[in-house]
Amino acid sequence: MSKSVTSWVDERTSGISTALLRFGHLGFWVQLVFLIIATLLGGYVLRILGGGGVGVGNMLAMAGLLLPVFTTLWCRVYINLGRAMAGPSKPSPARVRSRVWIGFWAGILGVCLSMVSLFGAASALLVTMLANPQVGIQVSPATGSAAAYSVSAIDAVSIMALLLTQTSELLVAAISLRLVFLIAKSTEMKA
Repeated sequence: MSKSVTSWVDERTSGISTALLRFGHLGFWVQLVFLIIATLLGGYVLRILGGGGVGVGNMLAMAGLLLPVFTTLWCRVYINLGRAMAGPSKPSPARVRSRVWIGFWAGILGVCLSMVSLFGAASALLVTMLANPQVGIQVSPATGSAAAYSVSAIDAVSIMALLLTQTSELLVAAISLRLVFLIAKSTEMKA
């Protein structure tokens, strides 16, 4: 009984190599820029608030930057795979496929976490706005046992950081799906 082995179709490997290099560089640099911006915004929030008064949503948004750090670095794996495919010893299609799927699922996980954080931030903003419908940005002082409600620029900064994170994770998911498609097209089964 013979086992089927997957191998590269030689005329398509240069296209896969180019795609891995191009998408790896694109994903790495776009995510790096977004991470720097989101980190600067988060540092600004922490500096303004001095670490106190930072809401759970803002802390989750900053902790949520750990996954985009992983996916940013994972794009370097795509670059290395592209370089290896351009060389004489090509990695196996199974190895390339598994690396691309890891990037895809990491991107999807980041999208899900960002969506949960965005829903939390938007809900907090909605509750605050509904508690004070007649005021826009005005701070509502605490009276009696009621907590103070406010909408500030820090809330907008937190949402902007989440949106940047969401965009970078969607980019990784899209790049990974395109690479999976290209790799699937460029391999053939041999008996």
